[in-house]
Amino acid sequence: MKCDFQTSVMGMLPLVPVLSTGSMTAVDSEPFIYGGYLEGWFRCLKLSKQYIQNCRTGLFGSLGAANTFKLFGSIENFSMHEWWLERGCENFGRSLSALKLRLVSSQRIEGGCRITLDAADQVPDELAAEEFKLLIQQIRSLKDQRALLSSVPRAWSIYKSRITPSAIKLYLDVLEAHENIMHCAPGTKLWRIGEQMRLNPKATTTSSDSANEKTAKHIAMGQTVSLLVRKGRGLVANACEGLFPSY
Repeated sequence: MKCDFQTSVMGMLPLVPVLSTGSMTAVDSEPFIYGGYLEGWFRCLKLSKQYIQNCRTGLFGSLGAANTFKLFGSIENFSMHEWWLERGCENFGRSLSALKLRLVSSQRIEGGCRITLDAADQVPDELAAEEFKLLIQQIRSLKDQRALLSSVPRAWSIYKSRITPSAIKLYLDVLEAHENIMHCAPGTKLWRIGEQMRLNPKATTTSSDSANEKTAKHIAMGQTVSLLVRKGRGLVANACEGLFPSY
């Protein structure tokens, strides 16, 4: 397991000065929530009809589903921006650390692990100690490579998985496009969706293709779309049940 943590979750914005002054607010922290696992998780729940229904009725079919509701609440009428300001920052904002963690390795050293930390000079000792404790707790929770973020949700800012945020975005983009198109035009062929989204360049037809080549490419593109939709549906269904990221 490897975790790389920069001064911001996205490695773009300066987080330390805000934290070191004690002035971190929902507005200050919002830029750091996009493009990572938290955004993918939120989006899965937005796309889950079952999760929306659970929130409306207050009935949850599993402990995982109930725990997910405790974390996110009802998000049906909220954008991620609105949710973060209303509830998200309260539950997840504590995960944003003032420390810059260069590397965390799962290599065992006498029952522990070796970590390298880099704290800015302006971070007060008390805050550095507090943030260091938080990071250690998160790292220990994530020591199993198979650990899901849903099992340690407040470690979202340093979480790493074989299912990357960019992959999650792709699966959900294709799933959303598929559902929208099928709602408006149920007879649409899957390969048309794939060509519109340029999902598989090798399976995109050209004017010079023969009839047999076009048929073969349509089949390949349809299979690509089908696979991505299946993974997207799996992510959404499992997120509703408290398992993320998993398809």
